[in-house]
Amino acid sequence: MRPLLRLLMFVVAAILLSIVGLAAYLNFSFDLNDHRDRLTAEVERLTGRPLEIGGDIGLSLFPWLGIEANALSLGNLPQFGEAPLARVGRIEVRARLLPMLRGEFEVERIIIDGLALELVRTADGQDNWTLPAARGAARPPPGAGTDTRSAASPARDLAGLALAIDTLELRAARISLTDAQAGTRHVIDALNFASESIKSGAPFPLRLAFKADSGSAAAGAERLLAELALTAQARLDTAAPRLTLSDLEIDSRIAGAGIPGGKLALKLQSTASLDLATGTAAIDDLLLAFDDTRIQGRIALTDPAVPALEFDLHADRIDVDRYLAVDGASAPPSPGAAAVAVGQAAAASQPAPDTANTLVAQGRLRIDTLRASGLTISALDTTARTDRGLIHLEPLSARLYGGSYQGKLALDTRRQPARLSLDESLQGAELAPLLQDLTGAPARVTGRADVRARLQADAGAAEVLKRSLAGRIELRVRDGAIKGVNIAQMMREASARLRGETAPASGANQTDFTALSATLDAAGGVLRNDDLAMSSPLLRVGGAGSANLLSETIDYRLRTSVVATLAGQGGEDLDNLRGVTVPIRITGSFAQPAFALDLDALIADSLRDRARQKLKERLQEKLPAPLQEQLREGLGRFLR
Repeated sequence: MRPLLRLLMFVVAAILLSIVGLAAYLNFSFDLNDHRDRLTAEVERLTGRPLEIGGDIGLSLFPWLGIEANALSLGNLPQFGEAPLARVGRIEVRARLLPMLRGEFEVERIIIDGLALELVRTADGQDNWTLPAARGAARPPPGAGTDTRSAASPARDLAGLALAIDTLELRAARISLTDAQAGTRHVIDALNFASESIKSGAPFPLRLAFKADSGSAAAGAERLLAELALTAQARLDTAAPRLTLSDLEIDSRIAGAGIPGGKLALKLQSTASLDLATGTAAIDDLLLAFDDTRIQGRIALTDPAVPALEFDLHADRIDVDRYLAVDGASAPPSPGAAAVAVGQAAAASQPAPDTANTLVAQGRLRIDTLRASGLTISALDTTARTDRGLIHLEPLSARLYGGSYQGKLALDTRRQPARLSLDESLQGAELAPLLQDLTGAPARVTGRADVRARLQADAGAAEVLKRSLAGRIELRVRDGAIKGVNIAQMMREASARLRGETAPASGANQTDFTALSATLDAAGGVLRNDDLAMSSPLLRVGGAGSANLLSETIDYRLRTSVVATLAGQGGEDLDNLRGVTVPIRITGSFAQPAFALDLDALIADSLRDRARQKLKERLQEKLPAPLQEQLREGLGRFLR
């Protein structure tokens, strides 16, 4: 037994000595520079692009298996310009040879210095980073599919791998993407990545920093500039396989014409994990801070193939108006504008068209204070769902100006333009501060309002929204006033004019009411109302007319009548106006509406009433009683 063991040890030692001897021989006698032409030819065969090696290639085999190359350049195809696809100033890789024979991967260093990638997409959609199939490679027969389930993935390759890397660095890299199809150019510059003491199952540090420049490719166009720095403690479990980042911190600064104040600073803290086998990921303990906003919560990528997301986010305050371009043609101060503002804030976060039609997401969103369209909305709470281009916020609740909001919102991005649908109600809101914040001008209507709205519109610019707005708004207001017009005084003036007199002036330039109701129908850029009803202890007011949202003009008629004998709003007793209906016409713009007596209608009504009275008197004098009644009814209908 002992001689056999001695023989076995001798054989093993001989094999090891042979390997070491061969490695030493190759280390001193083999020079890759002598095979430069074969190497560049093979790369061109595989990629279809020429490889240039401007510097020496260094190779070592023992005790380190290492390679170092300088001034590498991978060319482009002619249609993508003269600049090379990729350049590397220096690349160095050194790994231990003997551990590799045991299936272990121990690396002293991997250093890539001066990497530059020039990515190009032409106007017809071709790109220079998709490599053609290698010439001479065997092609599958027609109809033969590819079984992706049997293909080895990098994640499966990691399983069980004993990994150790002392130093991993990417220095001064630059990546640019010029997209002629989209007319954009994006550049990542000064890209540096560093890590050390990487070992499976043990924590190791990560550091990443870069600058970015993004925007239109047109000369002189405004650009968006950014700087980012990332640090984290990472842990790579090759058995799972899973990558975990703890103490993750990202500091970023963004500058550009589209940024409020020209610049924005963001800071993110969280922990993150990535399942390398399934591609699922999660960001936990998220804290994102920018301006006066802090967002906390969790985001998870549950299915990268779809992609599918789950989230639970809570923000203390968000000022949407600060980040959205303000359209000079603002929406009119309509009763449904407060409800529409809630929908506008939610719709502003719709995903880009290229992802909206595939993204599936669900989660909860809470915002303590939201400012949108000039309105201040508090305690917003909603469940958001998006399914391949169809976005739902339901249920959606909030507090607005002392009132409560309940509703649901849908945004269909599968069609162009996207379609917004609202079904909502607002109960008990104070109109005066709401309208003042919405319009930026003193409110013309006060009171407590209840609003019910069912609306649809095309998402887009203000004119698109107004022109496509369709649906119904139901409004109820109690214990309020209409500022800028004293209807009772206008009735006194009407009565005085009919008598050829002048009515005394009244100091109060408002009309008080106990209840006001109206239904507004929207279509073709016009709001139409035919059932206005306003009441007070003194007056009854009805009305009908329209408001053009595109030209922002009003054409409306009120019909007012006195129902009590008391003196109202600082004026003389209106008993002499009992039974008289006074027409008032409202014209002009939303900003400066004009109230005036409709004298033509007033005179016509007065003449009609007098004619009716004269006929009644004549009938009573000359006709028998039965005929008087029949003719009175017929003429009454005719003179209405």
